[in-house]
Amino acid sequence: MRFIKTREEGLKENYLELHYDGMDSETVELIARLDTTLANVEGICEERHVSVPVTEVLYFETVDRKTFAYTDKMCIEMRMTLNNVLDMYSGAGLIRISRSAVVNVYRIDHLQGDMNMRTVIFMKNGERLIMNRGYKKEFMAELERIRERSVK
Repeated sequence: MRFIKTREEGLKENYLELHYDGMDSETVELIARLDTTLANVEGICEERHVSVPVTEVLYFETVDRKTFAYTDKMCIEMRMTLNNVLDMYSGAGLIRISRSAVVNVYRIDHLQGDMNMRTVIFMKNGERLIMNRGYKKEFMAELERIRERSVK
């Protein structure tokens, strides 16, 4: 499969086109990844229904049995569990960091070790999240899988 990137000035919106003769496993996998990455998260923010791309979400958190998606600009209350979030959007780089939080790895700035073997996650917007030590091994393994996929 070839990948051709072309810069076009004056576009109102970026777009992707996929040309194929047949649906081989590589094409099916690519479409599945794109569908997940281009999906929207829907919920309520300030008493309004909102829909934002999952790629804009920094992290998801459950508080008092309610799930929230946090972006740079808003907090969206969602009607799903963190397990549902992971099932629906796992291909978009979401990884669980604690019992109550899932982070978008593409929105992480850097990681730093903390006392008690926990890890502090610094997000690109300056927020800090704490990864519990029980999730560190799985987190690092998933980061490695994502890195390997992006190298291919």
